[in-house]
Amino acid sequence: MIDYDHESVDCAERAVMLHMRRRGLKSISDSVLLMTHLQSLSLEGNAIRGLPERFFGSLPALLWLDVRNNQISALPAAVGQHMCLKTFLLEGNPITALPPELGNLMSLKALSLRNCPLTFPPRDVLDLGLPNILQYLRCAQLEVERLCFSSLDVCEEDDPDIQIFQELRHRIILMERNDLHTHTRSRVQHLLNGQREGRVTQKDLEEEEEEEEEDSRSTSLSSSST
Repeated sequence: MIDYDHESVDCAERAVMLHMRRRGLKSISDSVLLMTHLQSLSLEGNAIRGLPERFFGSLPALLWLDVRNNQISALPAAVGQHMCLKTFLLEGNPITALPPELGNLMSLKALSLRNCPLTFPPRDVLDLGLPNILQYLRCAQLEVERLCFSSLDVCEEDDPDIQIFQELRHRIILMERNDLHTHTRSRVQHLLNGQREGRVTQKDLEEEEEEEEEDSRSTSLSSSST
């Protein structure tokens, strides 16, 4: 573990500002993540390869984050759950894609991305500025969630959760089919009784049989799609 030679680290519970520029750091110490009142953190000019998964959750009061000119290639999805961060300086890192969850960081007012080889969002979106970047990321997240939900049909067959879901859906379809057939038989029986009593014609019976066949075909198609 890297020893952070900084007075504020010894006062973790009270510190609100920490500047550790150009110290050759390759990771972020656990001691920094204990500084829950930290509002300003500068780690510019180090060799940090990534932010810990619990980074943003551990620093809920963070308002200003400077990680320029490091080796960060990706951001944790939890960045979108932060409630306070206003300034995020990320320029000069080899990051190629921003996480869609970043779009949920509604407190963000400034985002520096210069000299980052980003391909997502695309350059034309980046050139439109922060509001459009965040909106694009939110739309991308919604699309990802939609695709994940629709891909349940093609997920691994040995996934027990997917098997349970598919079994329940199949049972519901069977129940609907049984209810449909029961209702149809009841209607046909009612028509037969009406025919005997002279209230229903043969044409009425033929039309009812056609409706039953159509209902059966619709139910079969629903079942086969599962």
